[in-house]
Amino acid sequence: MKATSESNPGGTVFRAAADPGERRAFTLLEILIALALVAILLAASLPYLLDAFSSTARERVEESIVSKVRETRLRAMESGDPQTLGLSSGGVEGARLPEGWKMEIRGVNDTRFREPRDGETWSFSPAGICEPLQLRIDDGNQGTLLSFDALTGQLLHDHE
Repeated sequence: MKATSESNPGGTVFRAAADPGERRAFTLLEILIALALVAILLAASLPYLLDAFSSTARERVEESIVSKVRETRLRAMESGDPQTLGLSSGGVEGARLPEGWKMEIRGVNDTRFREPRDGETWSFSPAGICEPLQLRIDDGNQGTLLSFDALTGQLLHDHE
């Protein structure tokens, strides 16, 4: 179906609405342009997405470790017996780090961070007092520092 434009004095012919049986497909060029735009947007947003996933994993690990410290301190106070929490480069007892991550510690007598020794533990007295300890967690991209208060076992600050 064809119609002429009445507003155009030159009588330019334009195509009106397509016939009900007629189908219009996308050209290969239109599809390639759309795919290129999607690829550009994805490439631009990928670093932000990866950082968001990494931050979420760090937050889960931190919360897991802080929770384990609270549980151990509470168990020591409730039982009246000293309690310990095992330490390794792979995390703390009951709160393992994801594959490829590592943990280092710095105690009150340490001048720098180091890997925990085999069988090393973190002690909590029946009064709830623990050795002042800092944990540095490295996921390969970014380090996180967890410092714990000796009297309360609470997290003091959490980012390096």
